[in-house]
Amino acid sequence: MRYLTVSQAAERLQLSVPTVKRYIYDGRLSSTKLPGGQHRIPESEIRRLLSPEGPEAHTAPPTAPDATTDERLAVVERWVTELEAEVERLSAGLAVVSRYCSLVTESEEEQHMAESTPGARVQVLGPGCRRCDALHELVVRVLRDLDRTDVAVEHVTELNRIVVFGPVVTPALVIDGELVLSGRVPDESDLRELLGGHLG
Repeated sequence: MRYLTVSQAAERLQLSVPTVKRYIYDGRLSSTKLPGGQHRIPESEIRRLLSPEGPEAHTAPPTAPDATTDERLAVVERWVTELEAEVERLSAGLAVVSRYCSLVTESEEEQHMAESTPGARVQVLGPGCRRCDALHELVVRVLRDLDRTDVAVEHVTELNRIVVFGPVVTPALVIDGELVLSGRVPDESDLRELLGGHLG
């Protein structure tokens, strides 16, 4: 019997991943739970849900019968934590886009001022989220390891200044006025290569 991941099942069913997970937790979709906590869904379950009779034609067996209540709660808590982090990231991004749309004229003026500032400068853009703080700390550490004391590092949290660089997804990284990274925190080796390539 062939098994699918949650993402593959979501694609086949044309549902979101959270919806498929909810189906599993509600018992509407049978799955097998791996030791690492991942769910695998039998292809027969996908066919059952896609049948003309729909999901109500059969009664799905309970999810992961060997799982304890604590294990189920741990899965739900981990899922909620991931969703909260995603909501935080999306909220920060939407705030930047909203401010950008309302302050285009002011942004152009700020852009001119930013471009006229001399000297090597690295700016981390982000309105105070955990990932933004993590990127700032990583940049400072990598530059210190590279002995680049000549480079100024700034953590830009004001939306009025972030929108200067367009409707970017934070956290973002700007080197000498050029947006070089957006929407993620790179690993240390990638950041080291990125800074070295742009700072010379």
